[in-house]
Amino acid sequence: MKKIRLASCLLFTSLSIPVIADVSFELEGIDNQQASDNIMVFLKGLSIPEDADNERYLTEVTELSKDSLMALGYYQAKIAASVTNDESDQLVIIQVDLGDRVLIVDIDLKLTGEALDDANFKNLLLNLPLKKGQFLNHGVYESTKNRFKTLAQRFGYFDAKYSKSSVEVSKNNNTAIIHLWFDSGIRYQFGDLIFDSDTPAKKFVNSLRNFKLGEPFDTNMLNIFNQDLNETGYFKGITILPEFENKQGRQIPLRVIYYMRPEDSFNAGIGYSTDEGIRGKFRWLRPWINTKGHSIESNFIASLEKQEASITYKIPIEDPLYNYFAIHSAYKMLDQNDTNTKQYIASFNRHRRLSNEWLRTIYIRYDKESGIQGTQKFSTELILPGISFDKTRSRGGINIEWGEKHLVYFELANKNVFSSNSVIKFYGQSKLIRTFDGHQFVASAEAGAIFADSIYDVPSSMRFFTGGDQSIRGYGYEEVAPTDSSDELVGGSFLATGSLEYRFPLSKAWKLAVFSDSGVATDDFSEPISMSAGSGIVWGSPVGPIRLYVAFPFTETEDDFKIHFMVGPEL
Repeated sequence: MKKIRLASCLLFTSLSIPVIADVSFELEGIDNQQASDNIMVFLKGLSIPEDADNERYLTEVTELSKDSLMALGYYQAKIAASVTNDESDQLVIIQVDLGDRVLIVDIDLKLTGEALDDANFKNLLLNLPLKKGQFLNHGVYESTKNRFKTLAQRFGYFDAKYSKSSVEVSKNNNTAIIHLWFDSGIRYQFGDLIFDSDTPAKKFVNSLRNFKLGEPFDTNMLNIFNQDLNETGYFKGITILPEFENKQGRQIPLRVIYYMRPEDSFNAGIGYSTDEGIRGKFRWLRPWINTKGHSIESNFIASLEKQEASITYKIPIEDPLYNYFAIHSAYKMLDQNDTNTKQYIASFNRHRRLSNEWLRTIYIRYDKESGIQGTQKFSTELILPGISFDKTRSRGGINIEWGEKHLVYFELANKNVFSSNSVIKFYGQSKLIRTFDGHQFVASAEAGAIFADSIYDVPSSMRFFTGGDQSIRGYGYEEVAPTDSSDELVGGSFLATGSLEYRFPLSKAWKLAVFSDSGVATDDFSEPISMSAGSGIVWGSPVGPIRLYVAFPFTETEDDFKIHFMVGPEL
C-alpha cells in the first residue's frame, strides 16, 4: 500500500467558487516495489481535479497506471480506480492485478559497419544489458539503444544510425522479440587544426595535441586536449570544435576558437581555514613575455601567522604544461606555535610528464633560513638537489566524485658542498576519493624521514610537524611533534599519518561524514600515536566543497574537541 499527495490547495470565500480537491492515491493488491514506484511517478503528471470522483479523471488514472506497468513488461495488468466521497480530501484507491510479465524470447541484434571490428563495440556486445530470457523492461531497452549511440559518438562513428529498432510484443503468448539493427558507418579521423588568424600560441597548441593527423576520432581525447589548453594560462578561453560540414574524406577539421589573455592579469582573493584563520592572496600574471611562450607570475599570500612573496619564471621546452623549466624565488616569514622564522629560497626546476602520466621534477634549491624553533636559535644555509614525482587525477569537476593524488620526493644537502649541514629527506603522501551510489570514501596517508647528525641541524621548514585540518583533526595546527625541556615544539625526524572518512549522502549536494585520524611526528617513535575521531557535514557548493567537522582527540591535548572548517579543493 502506498500513498502520494498531488496537491494541497483549498480555496474558500464568501462567494461560490469551485473547491480544488486534496487528492491522495492508495495502491492495493500489489507488493512489487518497482511497479508501485513506477505507477506513482506516472501519476505525478496528472493535473489537479476540482473533483476526482468523475469518469474522465478516473479513466486518466487507469490509463496512466497501465502505461506505467507496460513500461516494465506487465501487458496483462488490470486496473480499477475508485474514490472516497469526501470532496475536500479525496482518496483514489487503485486496485492492481499485475498479471504475467512479458518474457524476452529472442533478440534480433545486427551490427554492421566498421564498428564490427572495434574492440569497444565487441565489449558492449559481450556485456549487453538485454538478454534472452529476461523480463521485458522498456527502460533497459532504451538504455541499451542509447549505449550504442553514445559509443558511436565518442569514437567518431558520426553517421551511425538504427535501420531497425523495435519491440514486438505478443500479448497472447506474453512474449517479446527485440530488433536492434545498428549501422555504425565509417569511423572518422582527426583532421588539421584550423586557426582563424596567426597566433604565437599556435606552436604550443600543437605541442599539447594528444592525437596525430589521421588518427581515429575519440571525443574523450579531444576533451582532454581542450582542458590542457585552458590550463596553460595563455588564453582567456579556448575551445576546439569539430567542423563536420567541412570534412575531407574521413578527416574532420578542428576549428580553434580562442581569446588571448591580456598582457597582465591580476587576481585577489580571501579565504579561511581553522589552521591559518583568514588568509589573503594577490596574484599577478604575465602569460606572454615573448614569442617563445615564456611567462612570469608573482604571488603574495598573507595571514596573521604567515606571509610569503614569490615569483616564478617559466620557460616551455616542448609544451607549457608538462615539459618546461621554472625558476622560482620566494621569501617567507612564519610566527606560529613555537616557530618564528624567516626563509629565502631560490630554485631551478625541470618539469616533465612521463609516459605513465607522472610529473617528474628535477631541481636544485638554495635554502637560507634563520630564526627560533622552540627555545633554539638556528641559522642554516643549504644547497639541496632533489627529485619529485607527483600525479593527480579526478572526475566530477570541482566537487570530486573520483580522484587520487600522489606525491613523493627526495632531497639532500652535504656540508662539504656549499651547505652548512648535511641533511637527507624522504617524503611521500597519497589521497584517494571514491564514490559508490552517492556513498563517498576518503583515505589518505603520509610518511617521511629525515637523516641528519641532529634535528637541530635541520631548518625548521624541513622538520616534521603534524596535526590540524589536513592531517590529524582534533589537534591544533602542527602541534603534534617532539618538544624540548621547556615543552616547546622542536619538530621530528620521522612522520607517519593516516586518515579514513566515510560520507553518507543526505542529498545530491549534502553528505554526513564520520572519520578517524591518527599519526605521529617523532624522533624515535617513543611518543604516543595521536588519534582522533569525529563527524561533520560536507556541502558540494557551486564554488567547491565546504567542510565542517567536530573532532575528538583520544590522546592528551589541551582541548576536549576541535572544530575544523575548510573551503576549497580536496586534491
